[in-house]
Amino acid sequence: MYDWNDIRIFLAIARTGSALAAARELRLNQTTVTRRIDALEHTLGATLFTRGARGSDLTELGEALLPHAHVMEHAALALDGEAGRLHRDQGGEIRVTAPEAIMATFVGTLTTRYREQHPNVRFDYVSAEHRLDLAMGEADVAFRAGGELTGDTLVCLALPDIAWAVYGSAAYARRSGLPESIDRLTGHSIIAYAGPITGMPHIKSFMAMVPGCEKVGTSNNVPNMAGMIRAGVGLGLLPCLVGDLQTDLIRCFMPPAGLITPWWIVTSREANNLRRVRDFMVFSADQLRPLRGALGGKLDPAQTRAMIEGL
Repeated sequence: MYDWNDIRIFLAIARTGSALAAARELRLNQTTVTRRIDALEHTLGATLFTRGARGSDLTELGEALLPHAHVMEHAALALDGEAGRLHRDQGGEIRVTAPEAIMATFVGTLTTRYREQHPNVRFDYVSAEHRLDLAMGEADVAFRAGGELTGDTLVCLALPDIAWAVYGSAAYARRSGLPESIDRLTGHSIIAYAGPITGMPHIKSFMAMVPGCEKVGTSNNVPNMAGMIRAGVGLGLLPCLVGDLQTDLIRCFMPPAGLITPWWIVTSREANNLRRVRDFMVFSADQLRPLRGALGGKLDPAQTRAMIEGL
């Protein structure tokens, strides 16, 4: 089988009229050009040029093969161009946003692993409890909670649901004990959520389950809640992916029914046109799916820690 580089030399000689001129155009040694044409003619079993004092002229057979060589050249150039475009598309920046707990637990690991395969991609990290406007370009990719995602411009991939459970500290346990079920929470000190997070369905459900508890404080986000529970202020609600990773927190009981958050990785239609965005979304979903049991609170905390830390 002939070598494409030999076809390039054939085309260069046909275009320039001599092996010397072709060698200059291709930045090769003239001897190399002559040797490669001889090899091509041997492989094809045909003479492509007649050599004379004024250069190289195509033979009748060379003229007949020239259009086919041009087709090969066009295909090769198209291949090179597409490869370059794909390479450039794999580069560039992805601005990713997530609530602080998700950002700290998963996003850094996911992006690091992704960059092992795509080192030309850079990430801009934006931790935010509120939702950035993807359609307006405030971010390219968002990790977002919600049973329903509104907006006809959104492209979404489902991630494993995240369960929430009640946690306390060892200090609180020594002082007041820990409840063994949701209906044993009456009389305990509860840290409630405040701000936009209180609109989440699972937060509303939890507060409806604990009407007889003393509310001793409020927190506007998950990391603050974890800190106050750790300090022994009271019991509080945390996603299992946060609470189970804290070795100094104790999960009081299995996540109650109804305290589940659907999660998604989301982008806009415009950003979805970028290959790097599409690839990162699929990559992230594939990496997180095996953690369904851990994120759903179906494992004990030690197993959850082992799985998430092994991501």
